This record gives sequence, structure tokens and C-alpha cells, in this order.
Amino acid sequence: MSDISGAFDKVFKPYLLAKLQGHGVGPDVLNFLDAYLAPRTGQVCVQGVLSEIMSICNSVYQGTVLGPPLWNSFFADVAVPAKSTGGEEGMFADDLNVFQQFDQRTPLNEVKNVLEKCRDRVHTWGKANRVSFDAAKKHFIVLHPSAGSGPAFKLLGPLIDTDLRMHSCIDQIMSKARAKITAILRMRGFYDAAQLINQFKTHVWSLLEMDAGAIFHAASSLLEKLDDAQNRFLRTIDITPEHAFLEYNFAPPKLRRNIAMLGMLHKRVLGKCHPSFERLLPWFTDRFPEGRGHGHNKALYGHWCEVTAHPALFNRSIFCLISVYNNLPQHVVDASCISDFQNYLTQVARTRCQQNDEAWTSSFCSRAVA
Repeated sequence: MSDISGAFDKVFKPYLLAKLQGHGVGPDVLNFLDAYLAPRTGQVCVQGVLSEIMSICNSVYQGTVLGPPLWNSFFADVAVPAKSTGGEEGMFADDLNVFQQFDQRTPLNEVKNVLEKCRDRVHTWGKANRVSFDAAKKHFIVLHPSAGSGPAFKLLGPLIDTDLRMHSCIDQIMSKARAKITAILRMRGFYDAAQLINQFKTHVWSLLEMDAGAIFHAASSLLEKLDDAQNRFLRTIDITPEHAFLEYNFAPPKLRRNIAMLGMLHKRVLGKCHPSFERLLPWFTDRFPEGRGHGHNKALYGHWCEVTAHPALFNRSIFCLISVYNNLPQHVVDASCISDFQNYLTQVARTRCQQNDEAWTSSFCSRAVA
């Protein structure tokens, strides 16, 4: 959404003030907001020289505390047309996404017709409220492992393929990481192993892990690209993965991903995550009141009973990882913070590495083929 100029005094301001008044907001607050939204004058200063005075109107001032909530108040009722065809809206500032589920047997043309109807109703709302939508950001996306439709798109950072393979995202990560790794290795004549590893942690780990939640369900062959990049780095500086982990706390990406995602599950258990995760990951006892769950009294339900299609995709996802979480010892899931919880998991992997367990890099992995 990009343009509400010209609509401010005629639409935004009276609509907002009337809405707040209807919610019982007193006259003092309304008068304050009325003055806050009034046209102002301003000047630009460059090297001590002031520009001519200019009028500033039809604006919510960026950088102010009131800016985001005022926009949200104005934009909130776009949810009505967005949900009119049975979907669920997702709004962040001026970004609007509408998500809708369809039976997998629904023809693609029928799906697109429903999406077009939703778009038309949102545009009708926009015309009535003098809000225009950026044409470059309009997409119809159908997500399905075998019948996906539409271009790859960004959602809160990661690049999402419509078939959910995540190959585009991983390729993008690798193209950035390779350049960083090459630059670090060019300096190996000036730094020792510990300093090179610290450089890798600082400049490369953030690239490999920033989209960990999005790529977690990708095929093992794709995720191995990330592990191979780190292993090639270690071979170049003549350090084994075991020595790097035990001496420099330099864990493989595979192990760090598993611990990170288990940490997310523990965050949900502690009630410190977004409410949407609580709905997505209910307690085991909410679904099976008579059952204890698994190894402790904080077991989550992983939706195993509902899987009827694409079991391989499910088995690679965080839902299957719930079985690993549910079988952790009670004292581990009783950890009061994420760092203590993840430190315990790291120590378990460290012990396995010290004991020369060949599968230590796959600790806490839920995949049949690690």
C-alpha cells in the first residue's frame, strides 16, 4: 500500500477520530490527536542554510510513536474484504497477505477465481478509502508440493518456492556465504585457526542460519550444502569437525539447526512465543486428555494423526521434531530459559563427540535419514 495523499484530511482523520470516539476515547485525547494530525510547516537545513518554509499535510509523521498505531487503526478494517472469501488476513504495517486453504482436489482455475474475487473486494475497499495498492507487490501464489503455482516470493525475509522445496532460498544463502568464506580464507596467512573460526562465526553463521526456520523442512541433500560449506572451510585450515566443536565450540550447521528449532519449541512451552505458535503447537493432553504424552509432562502434539498426504515433507518438518522434544528428560524441559535448555543439548552432543559417536552431528535429528 503506497498512496493516501489527498485522502488524509477528508478520509483518514475524520474516520479515525470518529472510530476512537465510538470506543469511548475522551475529548482531551481527541483534541490532542486532532492537533497532532493538523497540517504543519517545516524547513530543511543544509550546512546552516534554511530552505523556504513548506507546508506539510496529509501525513502521519515517520519515526513517531503514534505513527504505526494510527495507521493500524485506519487500515484495520481491510480485514473485512480480505476475509470475505473464507481466507485469513495477515497484516504487518502496510503489507497485506491473505491465506486461504483449499481441498487438494480443487482445480487450480477455481482457486484463482476465489483469489481474484478477494483481490477485487480489497481493491473496492481501497477505492472507498483512497488507498492504492502497489501493482509490483500483487501476487497469486498457490503453495503445494506438486501443484504449486506462481513465482518464488519473499515472506519476512526467506525466498519461498511454491513447491516448498526451498531450493531458491538455499541457493541464495550459498551464493552469499561462498563469497564470505572465500574472503576469510584469503586472510589465513595472517590469522591462526581460532581467529579464522571466529571470523566464520561472525560473518558466515548469520547467513547460514538467518532462515533456519524456513529451510528446516528442506530435503537433506539441499541442507547438506550448508554443512559442506563449513566442512570445506575446516579442511582448508586443517581442522577436523570434532576438534573444531570440542576446542572452539564450532558446531556443524546440522546440529545447530536442530538445537535452534528445539529451542523454538521450548519457547512455545514457556509461553514466550507468538500466540499463533500456541495454536499451531497445542499441548498433547489437549488432544489426548487421558495420555501423559512421552518423557515428561510438557509434551506437545505434533499433528501425527492428521497426516494423510506427503508424509516425507511432514517427517522433515518441525512437527516431526516434536517427537524428539517430547522424549527429552523432565529436568531438561523444566529449564526456565532458552539458553539453559540449549546449553544442555549442546553438552549432550559434546559428550557424544568425545565418545567418538559417529552420529554426534545428527544429535536430536528427527529424520529417518540424517
